[in-house]
Amino acid sequence: MKNALPAKSNHDQILSRVAKKGRGWAFTPHDFADVGDPRGVGMVLTRLVRDGKIRRISRGLYDCPHPHPILGQTGATADSVVAALARGRQLRLLPSPQVAANQLGLTTQVPAQMIYQTDGAPGKVLLGKRQIVFRRNTGRNLALAGRASGLVAQALRDVGNGKVMPDTIQHLRQRLDATAKKQLAADLTLVPAWMRPIFLQITRDDG
Repeated sequence: MKNALPAKSNHDQILSRVAKKGRGWAFTPHDFADVGDPRGVGMVLTRLVRDGKIRRISRGLYDCPHPHPILGQTGATADSVVAALARGRQLRLLPSPQVAANQLGLTTQVPAQMIYQTDGAPGKVLLGKRQIVFRRNTGRNLALAGRASGLVAQALRDVGNGKVMPDTIQHLRQRLDATAKKQLAADLTLVPAWMRPIFLQITRDDG
């Protein structure tokens, strides 16, 4: 009978998961809740920062940067950082109209300040030259937080009432998958009246 392999240490498990996720991944201690107790995980992360294996972006937020021949040191994307914070703090997030329009490819303009409405604590994270801002808002808009319908609604706000062209609708139809379109159809009553016909055009079945 073969001897069982020794269990990996917390250090090895955390480092292995970071490597598996890839260089663009941002993470918090919450992402290793299954590895060990918070204090032990925190100590391992602190050691990995000290050893240069990972980088501390801000309190409780990390990534694994790597050198780039042109850009210098690069790490997690802003979207990855936002996703990590949402996971770690269990936040509902709704991007600003400008951020949503960029994420859906309606504009190539990248906001210097990425603003999100949240039901959590307000705050800011500096990622290179870009600032990620969380503004507390417990209003009706957050009913669509974390849903494709919320992203589309915010992007349409950026375009503007009466300014949504057929090519924009076609772009969104091609961009969204079947699950996202079902969300749009289910959330019709949660968006302004002027958006509802647009939502219906995006979700219509031409098959």
